[in-house]
Amino acid sequence: MKQFNFVKGRGGEGIARKYLEEKGFELVETNHINYMGEIDLVMIDKNELVFVEVKLKTSDDWGSPEEMVSRGKLNRVMRVATAFLSLRPDVGQKFKKYRIDVVCINSNANLEAKNVRHYRGVF
Repeated sequence: MKQFNFVKGRGGEGIARKYLEEKGFELVETNHINYMGEIDLVMIDKNELVFVEVKLKTSDDWGSPEEMVSRGKLNRVMRVATAFLSLRPDVGQKFKKYRIDVVCINSNANLEAKNVRHYRGVF
C-alpha cells in the first residue's frame, strides 16, 4: 500500500507540474526536503516564488482532495517554505513575494486526471 501511495503521489505531482507549466509557471525544484519536512513543488509564477502542495484522489472514498488539506498541513508547508528560503538564499533573494498554492486532482486508478483545481495563495 505504501508503494502505491508513493507512486500515486509522484503521479499527482507530475500532473500538477504539467498543469502549472501550461499556465506559465517555471519549475525550481520537485520534492524539496529539508529539516522541517517536504514541499511537493517549488515554482515561479511571474515575480513570485510559489510553494505547491499537491493532493490527488483516485476515488471519492474518504472525501475530496480539498478535505485532505488541513490547517496543520498548511502550517507545515509554511515552515518548510521558510526553511527553504533560508537554506536557498540564491533563490529566496530573487523574490520579494512568495505564496503557497494547492493543486487538487481527481483521477482514475491509472492516474489519468479527470479534474484539476488550482487554489492560489491559500496561506
